[in-house]
Amino acid sequence: MPISIPVHQLEQGMCLASNITNRFSVLLPHGHILSAGDIESLNRRLPAKMVQVIDPLLDQLVEFGDNSQDHNVSLEVRRNISSVTQKVSNVIRSGAALNPDNIAGMQKTIEEMIRFLQKNPVTSAIIDQSGDWNDYLQEHSANVFYLSLVIGNTIRNFIKRERERFSAARKIRDAMNLSQLATAAMLHDIGMVPLERMYNKPGSLTSEEIELVKAHPQKGAELLPDKIGPMTRLVVRCHHENHNGSGYPQGLTGDQTAIFARIVRVADAYSAATARTTYKKAKSSVRALYEMLYGDYKQFYDPMVLKVFTGIIQPFPIGARLKLQTGRFAVATKHNPKKPFAPEVLIAFDEQGESLPEEEFEGPFFLDERDDIKVVSFEDEDISYINEITEEDPACEPAEESAEEQALAYSEMFDLAFP
Repeated sequence: MPISIPVHQLEQGMCLASNITNRFSVLLPHGHILSAGDIESLNRRLPAKMVQVIDPLLDQLVEFGDNSQDHNVSLEVRRNISSVTQKVSNVIRSGAALNPDNIAGMQKTIEEMIRFLQKNPVTSAIIDQSGDWNDYLQEHSANVFYLSLVIGNTIRNFIKRERERFSAARKIRDAMNLSQLATAAMLHDIGMVPLERMYNKPGSLTSEEIELVKAHPQKGAELLPDKIGPMTRLVVRCHHENHNGSGYPQGLTGDQTAIFARIVRVADAYSAATARTTYKKAKSSVRALYEMLYGDYKQFYDPMVLKVFTGIIQPFPIGARLKLQTGRFAVATKHNPKKPFAPEVLIAFDEQGESLPEEEFEGPFFLDERDDIKVVSFEDEDISYINEITEEDPACEPAEESAEEQALAYSEMFDLAFP
């Protein structure tokens, strides 16, 4: 099955183990044999892309996890939702209000995607970030929709309990229905459409710009037509509230915030963190998930939602090559939903990244089963911090921040979404 390598390491004659996509389009299909022209084009268009290629030797020796279906489902859902979001944004940009036809078409696609996800459940949620800033809001909204629905489908019973607790009602009809979650997730950043220019602004925002951005949840709720349900409006308004009450615009705590808003909060933060900006690199999935789980800001997120989220996100894609303290490389063969930073691996490459003789292979085994195996880096990023994760002491204590430090925390556009 696959080995994940950067575009600059591709060689003519390699066979793709999965589709290469960009902006919801398949550029090169699974099974394609790479030509010199293909590699030149990929280096020009997607130099930072990680690509999965087939390693014939490993394919014969070990059973890799197969997440191709997860990739396909993600692509289908996000492509459809991005298309609808773009139409909605165009209406807002024109200064017009959403009319009944807009709403009917939007709801039809949302319901189709809800049914599609129910018929095609995934074991892991995978999103590909294109880094295309011309249509960032559409891609981001599609990612948040997809992640929110995967979370929602996983915790339907918890959602039912929380919705009934939040409403103080003994029973809510269709309490497990996810339509309003889906609609809110797709429209959560509609209030950012008039402020899109800020996504391309390098450096710090002015104090006035910060206030405009922090007002976008309320602005988004006001832009929604009357036909949109009250729960959807509530979630759009509250999707930046934090579990500990430090969010905006109202500073509500988790107990005061609807469960759908808490789900969108987690999905929104992860999608924003892993997106490349005009002024800084994207956080890797490893770093983003680690910071959400163990960093100073873990108290921003609902613990139950975050726990479920960690089980469906793969910080290491199947085929990822992890550099070990010994200098050798292990390849991730299976995801570990209970301990996402301890995937099943096979030590199969030497210090130069060349395949070891078969008799020197070690594994497969889960990383937490071997105290002597320490991971140093992944894709040239130092991730040695994952070796310190323990079940007994799973998180860092939040640091005390001065008022000046808190103000600086919102200096750039994406700091208002992540952490």
